[in-house]
Order: sequence, then structure tokens, then C-alpha cells
Amino acid sequence: MNIDTSDRRQLERASNVLLLAPLTPTGNRACLELLTATTPPEQTNVAAVTYTPPPETWISDWNAHMETLPAELAFIHANKVQTDADETNTEALPPDTTVARVDPNQPMDIIAPLSEQLTRWQTNDDQAVISVQTLSILLEYVDFDTAFRYLHILTHRVQSADAVGYYHMDPDIHDAETVNTLKTLFDAVVEVSADEDEWSVKETYGDRSATSDHAQSHETETAGDDSDGGLFSAVRNSLTGLFSSSSESDDANTAETAGDESDSTVGSPPTNAPAAGNDDVSGPDSEFSDLPEDAMLTDEDRIRELLTQYGGRMKQTDVTDETDWSKSTVSRKLSKMEDKGLITRVQVGRGNLVFLSGYEPESTKSPFEKELD
Repeated sequence: MNIDTSDRRQLERASNVLLLAPLTPTGNRACLELLTATTPPEQTNVAAVTYTPPPETWISDWNAHMETLPAELAFIHANKVQTDADETNTEALPPDTTVARVDPNQPMDIIAPLSEQLTRWQTNDDQAVISVQTLSILLEYVDFDTAFRYLHILTHRVQSADAVGYYHMDPDIHDAETVNTLKTLFDAVVEVSADEDEWSVKETYGDRSATSDHAQSHETETAGDDSDGGLFSAVRNSLTGLFSSSSESDDANTAETAGDESDSTVGSPPTNAPAAGNDDVSGPDSEFSDLPEDAMLTDEDRIRELLTQYGGRMKQTDVTDETDWSKSTVSRKLSKMEDKGLITRVQVGRGNLVFLSGYEPESTKSPFEKELD
């Protein structure tokens, strides 16, 4: 990523920054690099809110792209797939790294551990940074109004603590109204170029006066609550019952994603049409002994490896781009994998997100799943 002096100055003036970048490894790298765009990592304390990737994956990605770890690290992992702290690979985490696990359907539960970290870090000279990856996944757990109010509170809290917040979002899987409404919450917007090699920064301070009715109606609920002592009791009392799950039944989810794949600009909806030909490659017989390793993989193995590389989730169109298959072929292969329980597809905006089993948002699961376990 290349950032010029004027862009850096704009970022230095911002408390909350929205990053518009694709949900790809390159987009994730841009998010990590943005965290240290104005302050060296050794002078930065980072609290990362993660959804599908676990903390150890976040650190692995950081080490792959950055030379030095932040001075201090804390994670708030909003994923109900892993609820036991013992499941975290502590050996992959730096010493003194804290990990809090929260219910992604209750975004207010994220603010409490974040606030604790911000309060603790106010006693040292390092820059406190909040990273939210990603708002696109957040919007899968809760409805837009809930997400907007939660972010309205969070951005005020970050600003009052003299911290900096970075929030990643893929603009291609949301309609323009959603993206433009969320922009009003931030001081600056960073957009990654089409070739994903450069970024541009636009300050949005002036847009705050035109903030939508979501923020205006919510202003009285958050006024005067930025102090550490009264923030959470006031917010929780005023918003009790507001932050509810937006889960849907499997049948409803299937109905939403049904239809002709040509209607989607981001990814192909599911189809039950059988795949033409054999999807799988035979076992390692002698005639395949000289083939490269990836040629020995079944098509399902290739898709699983892609999803693992992308942190457990990716857009369906990216599956098409990363393979030599057509849209209809990808749709058929994913339908077969979905029938086997290997992946889950969720319609987001104009296309589909594909989740590896175990990484899907809680709202995509059957309400009877826990009873069957």
C-alpha cells in the first residue's frame, strides 16, 4: 500500500476511519497496514474485534505482512463457534495477550471489554487503536438499525478515549445506501484502488451535520455518557431489548438465496442442479504420480483450501475468480458441498458469502441445532 503525505495528515486528524476494501487477503492486508499508517507498531496498542478468523489467525496474518507486533494486543472474538477459552491456541499468542469471547448477536457486549482496554491503555504513552474486522460480517448478525446504533456509541467512545478506530467493510456486497449511511459515522473514509495497490483518503467531518435519523434520534441516549463510570449502565438501561438476534430459519435462508444466478452481481445463488461430469479426482494412482500436488486435490478440497486461505469466508464471485470454473459450475459445486454440510452460503446484499463449516455467522444456523447436539 502507498500513502502520500497529505493522506497521512488526514488520517492523523481522524478518530474513526472506515476502510472500504474487499473481503480478500489483499483487503485484510490493507486493514492491517492501516493500523500502523500513522504510528509505528512498537508504539501502538491494538484491540482487535474479530468475527470469523480466530486471534491466532489474525496474528499469523500480521506476522506475514508486518515486521513488528504491536506493543500490546487484545482480542474480542465475536464468534459463538468457539466459546471455551481453552480452544484458543495460546502458544500462538504473544505473552500477556488477552482474549475475550462475546456473543456476536449482542454487539453491546463488545463495547465493555473494549472500554476496559482503552481505560487501561490511557496510563501509558502508546497510541490505542481499535480494529473491527469486519462490518460486513457484523451486519450478518444484527439488523442495520442495531448495527448503526452500536457503531454510533462505539465511535463516540473511541473518540472520548483519544484512541483511533479502524472499521473494515466490503462495499461490493452492500448497496450504496447502506455504505453512504454508515459513512456519516466516521471522520475519514479510506478506499482501496481497483488494482488494490493504492489507497485514497477522504475526510467526512462535514457529513456529520447531515447524519441520518438513526443518529439524530439516538443522540439523547448517548449524550453525557462518554465518561468511563456511567457509559455502560446508561447505555445498557436505555437500549435493553434493542440488540436482538436477527437469526432466520434454514428455510427462509434458502428462499432468500434461490433464483437465477444471472440476477446476482456479486455471486451466484444456490442451485440444486446436478453437476455435469465428475467433480472429484480419483485417488493417487500411478498415472497421477507425476502431477503437481494441487492437481491431486478434489474440487471440494480446492474450495476448502481457498476458504481456509481467506480466513474461513469469501465471496462466491471470488471462488469463480480463483478457479478456472464458470459461474454455473461454481454454483453447482457449492450446492453439493452445502448439501453435505461442508459450507454455508448466505445472501448478503447483491450476492453470496461462502462460509467454511464452523465459521458461519450464528444467524445462519437452525434454531434447533443446540437441542440436537
